[in-house]
Amino acid sequence: MGIKDKRPKKVIKLTKKDAEEKYEPQPSEYETRLGAAFIFLLSFVIYYMTMFPGLPMGDSGEFIATGIDFGVAHPPGYPMFTTLTYLIMNNLPFGTLAWRVNLLSVFFGALFNLTMYYAVSRIGKNCAVGLLTAGWVGFSRLFWMWSIQGEIFSLNNFLCAFIMIRAFYFEQATSEKSLQEARLSALICGLSLSNQHTSVLFIFPFALRVAYRIIIIEGHSLKTAVFVALHGIAGMLWYLQLPLSHFFFSPRVTWGDFSSFQKFFKHMLRLEYGSSFKLVARDTKGTFFSNFVAFVKDSSSELSILPWVLNVALFYIIINTCTSPIFRRTVTSIMLMMGCYFAVFCSLANIDNIDGGLDRGVLERFWMQPSIGLMILGGIALCKIVATAAELIHPLMSNKYLQHSVALLLISVQIKHNYEGNNESGNHYAYHYAQSILPHLPQNSIMLTGGDLPTNVFRYHTICEQMRPDVKVLDLQFMKADWFHDVLGPTIYANITIPGVLRPFKSDRLSEGQYNIKLFLDANIDKFSIFVCNNLGNHENREHDETYAMLPFRTCKQFRRKSDILNPVEALQSTPDFNLYDWPMPDIRLYEDRTWEFTLMHTYLLSLSEKAIFLWFEAVKTAHPGNRRYILEHGLRLIVLATDEIDKAISEGKLDEDVWKYVYASIAKNRGHFCMVLHSMRNDAKESPEALKPLEECVRKYWRIFIDWAMFFRKDDELELVKELQGFLARRSFSDIKFTI
Repeated sequence: MGIKDKRPKKVIKLTKKDAEEKYEPQPSEYETRLGAAFIFLLSFVIYYMTMFPGLPMGDSGEFIATGIDFGVAHPPGYPMFTTLTYLIMNNLPFGTLAWRVNLLSVFFGALFNLTMYYAVSRIGKNCAVGLLTAGWVGFSRLFWMWSIQGEIFSLNNFLCAFIMIRAFYFEQATSEKSLQEARLSALICGLSLSNQHTSVLFIFPFALRVAYRIIIIEGHSLKTAVFVALHGIAGMLWYLQLPLSHFFFSPRVTWGDFSSFQKFFKHMLRLEYGSSFKLVARDTKGTFFSNFVAFVKDSSSELSILPWVLNVALFYIIINTCTSPIFRRTVTSIMLMMGCYFAVFCSLANIDNIDGGLDRGVLERFWMQPSIGLMILGGIALCKIVATAAELIHPLMSNKYLQHSVALLLISVQIKHNYEGNNESGNHYAYHYAQSILPHLPQNSIMLTGGDLPTNVFRYHTICEQMRPDVKVLDLQFMKADWFHDVLGPTIYANITIPGVLRPFKSDRLSEGQYNIKLFLDANIDKFSIFVCNNLGNHENREHDETYAMLPFRTCKQFRRKSDILNPVEALQSTPDFNLYDWPMPDIRLYEDRTWEFTLMHTYLLSLSEKAIFLWFEAVKTAHPGNRRYILEHGLRLIVLATDEIDKAISEGKLDEDVWKYVYASIAKNRGHFCMVLHSMRNDAKESPEALKPLEECVRKYWRIFIDWAMFFRKDDELELVKELQGFLARRSFSDIKFTI
């Protein structure tokens, strides 16, 4: 029998924090990998099924047209995405070029969802909640939409989520491995900056945390910290694509001059726009409060209010409960990233029209980045709540099969809710738009474009799809740049006379080396047929109006010398392109005003109205009554096409009248004008009351729409027109249209 050791044993006391950190159950590796494979494959398949089959509208056309020749995109150049598009377009042997780049975004969208899953399941230690978080955010309207088109945002979402999970791995690393994790994190941060500058708002607080730990806490030298920072610079070597493109390639579309370091940094730092956070190249400014409120509203609408509630709960958890130091530091790092983003971006983003239109569409895509942090933190909080509920309420809540079943059910609900609105598999509108214009242009035409819609659509189809490659697309924004004449003028536009730098639209006089539209037309009108799609700009001086007219051509206009213009009746009878709209248009009942499809339909309807107004002025100049009536009736048919589209949508209750109010009122005013004048002409011709009745109904209906709009918004110029109408309508037997100014 042995001797019993009576010496007191050494007892190691673990705090609750230590116990949680060491003994909180981790999901099995099999469970984690199975969930990862599931969310990646599900995301890829759903995104692939709903992605654009061809070119989306917006910046996609620019990225693809620049990427095919290794060109440079608009500031800051987006070299990582441009290079990836170049590689996939020149190596994937099937599909259109736009389809290939859309597929690239689908891949990164699926990778983003995979990263979100890993972030929540690793930090929160619950795979079911990780699955729910990834599926809920990945299949929300906004994230889904930008994962199915050839844009930079799915790649940016993936890299920003990766930065957040790197924060967890860095905090989890031991002292022996902290430098290795720091170097890898720095590399990822550099890669992210090579794609989208807004990621710096995540990187800055993370970099301060890394520097504090390796220098202050662990006592590494400054030389070691610099070596870590060099890994970040290595990740930014993608920016070498800018000078490489300039010196060794001859892209047909490119942006900027990189012949000196000064010009390189001007483009890289977006100095043409003013700063990295100016979203549009104009002098407008939003406010911190308005931008932050817009984010709260949008995120609550897209993702529900629950993530915000969970974030508040998580803040309470890390302050008032026993959580591990690693957990607290990780959550604090992610919160600081979001705080930095809100503080800087909301203060500097220069979007002032956040209530609707394309400006709202521009702003909302930058809300995806903070939404990533919002959802990761919300998912982590839900993990803690589920674990606590299983302990305090019922053990059944910890059942993994039950948790995964609930997660899959909610993901299915999210997919079903957003599938129809994000299913762009039949969206060929960009192709139809190009097809409606380009094939009908004369040989070797020049197309002046203003705005992303016509510029990027026409660029892509002329360069990448070889649809009328003889047509030269000249972007008015390019023509105002000081580098355009030297970089693209002598090569791509060698046969076109470019007299210098196009004068800025707000300028009142020509400086040395500048030209205006009149000088450009004088130099080229005898060699080329010249068209313009989208307007020249509200502030362009109209010196060319004395010599040149702009004749409607489908949804564009053609410059013609006034001395060469045909009689309007002869032009209508001999020019089939004047009134030919033989292409499918987006359904205005399905697309919101922040989409490019809405903008395209808006352009179409206004082109009908503008063409009708052109005929109105031609009719005024026509002496022969029969010709005048013929022209006016043709113009009325155009206006009827425009108003009937909107009337039908409103009658079905599928159109937001507030969104379309201005467009509808403008077109209604023109229809009222035409009907009133034709009623007067037919009345003077002693036509029967039955023949005049449709025109009388038209006058009453559409002048009433315009008057109601004018009285509501009370714009001075429109109120003056309403005053003139009072007497005119009374004299023309329409005294029943009552209104008071």
